[in-house]
Amino acid sequence: MFRLFSGLLATVAILLTAGLAPIASAQSDAAGIDLAAVKAYVVDESDTMKEGTSGLRAVTETYFGLIEAADFDYAAVWTAESATLTPLLAEAKEHWLVASAHYELNEGLVAGVPSLSYFDAWLDAGPSGTEDPTGALDWELTLPDGRVLEKPGMTEPALWGTDDALVGLRVDLDGDGADELGEAMPEANYLVAAVRQLDDATAELQAAVAEWEPTIEDTFSALSTMIPTMNEYFEQWKLSTFVSGDASIQTVFVANSRLLDVAGILNGLALTYDEISPMVVAEDPALAGQIDAGFTDLVGFVEDLKTQEAGGTRFTPEQADFFGTEAQDRATRLVGQVSQAIALLGIQS
Repeated sequence: MFRLFSGLLATVAILLTAGLAPIASAQSDAAGIDLAAVKAYVVDESDTMKEGTSGLRAVTETYFGLIEAADFDYAAVWTAESATLTPLLAEAKEHWLVASAHYELNEGLVAGVPSLSYFDAWLDAGPSGTEDPTGALDWELTLPDGRVLEKPGMTEPALWGTDDALVGLRVDLDGDGADELGEAMPEANYLVAAVRQLDDATAELQAAVAEWEPTIEDTFSALSTMIPTMNEYFEQWKLSTFVSGDASIQTVFVANSRLLDVAGILNGLALTYDEISPMVVAEDPALAGQIDAGFTDLVGFVEDLKTQEAGGTRFTPEQADFFGTEAQDRATRLVGQVSQAIALLGIQS
C-alpha cells in the first residue's frame, strides 16, 4: 500500500480520458440515474485518507526532528527519548492505517476509472524499481540528506521495519524482550521524504476527485476492470505473513490483511452498482437480479473469510489457493453478467 508519488500535476491524469465516448445524458436521466452518491463516496474516502496522511506527516516531521537533532545517532535518541518515541511511532502507524483503509475503500473506483487510475499506479499498484526495473514508473525521491532514490517503493516497510535498508535501529518498543514485527525506528531521511510525497500525492488525488464528474462509462469501467482482480489479491494474501507466517519474504501487506483490502474494494464497487442498477432493471430485470446476487455472493464470501481470520483462524497457503480460485470463479461469473449489461445498454468506451 502507498507507493510514493513524484508530484506531477493531477491534470496529467485527466488527459487519460480523451478516448472515452460519453453516453448520452438523456439515457441517464431517463433511467433516473444520479451519480452524485458515487462522487460523494469517492470524495469522502479521499478526504478521510488525507486526514490520515496529514496526521502521519505531522508525526513524521516530529520524529525526523528528534533524529536530526541527535545527528542521526539512533541509539542515543532511543536511550534519551524512548518514552517519547514509543507512543510517537504507534501514532504514526495508526495514521497510516487510517489512510490505507480509506484508500482501499476507494481503490475500486480510483483504479477502475480511467481519469483517476493514474493515481493508483503512484499510490498503490505500481512496482518499485527493485521489484520491476523495466516496468516501474520512472521517477526519483530526493531525501533530506541529499540522496536520490530511483523508482522507490512503499512507506509500509519503513514503518513496520520489514526492509533492513529502511531501518535506523531495531528496538524493543513494547519492552517485552521479544523482537516483533513493527519494532523498529525507521530510517528518518527516507521516512520523512516518503511521507511528504505521500501526503502531497493524496492532496493531488483530492483535487482530481473534486473536479471529477462521474459518467456512466466510469462506473461500468470500474466494475469491469476491478471485479476480475481476485486472483492477484488472494495470491498476495497467500504470500503475506497473514498466511505464510515466518516463511513469508514479503516486505509489504504486513500491517493489514489483504482480505481487508479486497473487502474495501468490493464495498466501493457494490455501492457503485447500486446507483446504476436501475438502468439494468429497466432493460432486463432478470439480469439485474443476477448481478445483485453475484455481488451479494462475492462480498459475503470475502467478508466471511475476513471475519474468520480476524477471529484467530490461520489459513494455510493451500487453503488460500483454494479460496483464491473460488473467489476468482465467482468474480468471473459476475463480471460476465456486468459485460452483458454493458452490451445491452450500448455503453462504449
